[in-house]
Amino acid sequence: MLYLATQFAWFLLAAFGIGLAMGWITCTGGKVRFWTSPITLLVGVWAVVAALTWLQVVNGVAALWLETALLYVAAYLAGCCLACFARSIFAHRDSVVAIAGANVGSIPEAPPAPAVAVAKPAPAQSASLPGKVEGEDLIPGRRPSGLVAPRSGKADDLKLIKGIGQQNEGRLHGLGIWHFEQIAAWTPQNIEWVGHYLAFPGRIEREDWVAQAHSLAAGIETEFSARARAGEVATSRDDGTQGQGNVAGIPEDGADGKRP
Repeated sequence: MLYLATQFAWFLLAAFGIGLAMGWITCTGGKVRFWTSPITLLVGVWAVVAALTWLQVVNGVAALWLETALLYVAAYLAGCCLACFARSIFAHRDSVVAIAGANVGSIPEAPPAPAVAVAKPAPAQSASLPGKVEGEDLIPGRRPSGLVAPRSGKADDLKLIKGIGQQNEGRLHGLGIWHFEQIAAWTPQNIEWVGHYLAFPGRIEREDWVAQAHSLAAGIETEFSARARAGEVATSRDDGTQGQGNVAGIPEDGADGKRP
């Protein structure tokens, strides 16, 4: 068998390389237990066949072919085992680093020292962003920039966009969205975030809020906005209660009596 190994060295090296690749790909990176894996059966079969050739139960050309096959299988298995060991070592190291990072992150930060009050000019409201909402960082996507109040104190009528009723307009106000141009500037990440926050992922894309907002911001009437202005849209759809905490209050209109 040693003679065969010298004769087929390059082929055996190729089998070893294939074993390395397959072992790295198929190994999960967990603790390696060869005695509970299919490798155990393969090693057992290999040992039985090797015993048949070494004890000369099989001779001649058949023995030559068997010994050659045994060498290839041994090289392949060696590559698989080595790759699995390496993969498990890397996985263990990564898990240790992750645990260490989690432990560091769990250490409570010391409370900041009280800041000395320094008079600063108040920032313009239009450049501010409303405060965070509950669970904001857990929502997929990215929250769009908002304004704490509409520019010049006058908000656009967002209900002219198909799919935005009174409830959703109030929720958007709570996020600092007051104008068509803000919706027109949403990125795909912003659309994903708002869609999940308002509990109807995918609807913004289906109803094409961004394109409608582009048209309305440019002063172009849409078929829906024309019907809405004409009073032909009797109701506005609502999508659950998520975000109700941010619904902007509807200002009083100055009429006598109480709002129903």
